[in-house]
Amino acid sequence: MAGQPPDYPCHHPSGYDDRRSRSERERDYYNERDQPPSSSRTAAGGQLNAKKLSSHISNAGSADALLTLFAAHASSLNHIHAANLWNKLGKQRVERRHEEQLERLLQRTLDLVSSDSLARDPSTWSVGNRVQLHQWQLWLSLERGADGQQHLLPASERQRCCDAMVATIARTSGLQRSVAAVLAAVWGPGFEEEHLEPRTGYSLDLAFPSSRIAIEVDGPFHFLLPDGRGVRKPNGPTLLKRRLLAAAGWRVISVPFYELGRLRDGQ
Repeated sequence: MAGQPPDYPCHHPSGYDDRRSRSERERDYYNERDQPPSSSRTAAGGQLNAKKLSSHISNAGSADALLTLFAAHASSLNHIHAANLWNKLGKQRVERRHEEQLERLLQRTLDLVSSDSLARDPSTWSVGNRVQLHQWQLWLSLERGADGQQHLLPASERQRCCDAMVATIARTSGLQRSVAAVLAAVWGPGFEEEHLEPRTGYSLDLAFPSSRIAIEVDGPFHFLLPDGRGVRKPNGPTLLKRRLLAAAGWRVISVPFYELGRLRDGQ
């Protein structure tokens, strides 16, 4: 189909049989096709302009193609390009061989956030934005160690972001109350409901603080829709919460709603 990278060995008019892999053909295709005229490039290095680069990112269909675009245009990347790259990469097959390029993209993204987003007036940040900033700051402090310290907000702003997180805690569900009742009958006292984890700002459905065991009662909104095999996988916010809690030293046990449904039905 016109405008799409070839999905089969390409036969050159001269008789040359192109044996590149699909990812290699796609990478070269997106690098070579529709090259903009000189007026649409910057003066330095032949970089694509912002609009053209966004178009190339939108049309790229593999991790190789996306990371090749980043490598070629890293210096002209803005925060929108970076966000789109991560969004697209999250839907691609990323392999161990991509780690070095991903680390470079990560460092470039951190620099962009520090120089652009965090340079804006903090009073303009919405509650939702503060929650996301808090999660990002947690990831920096818990997983990036010394490398992440330079990108941390001032302590006062980090606290405001954490407060926004705490303010969005959901109410206890009936499903959670039923699990708590069973746990109390089997285990007895010693656990807390809606335990506010001080380091992360997350609320834990049921927790044993002394042993740092958290029980999360995961309802339908914690999962993606069932796949072709009927399997429901945790969604992004659920995975991020588990990951950050684990990094903070908690053992997280998930109690999915569908498992409870099967128990009630006697399956």
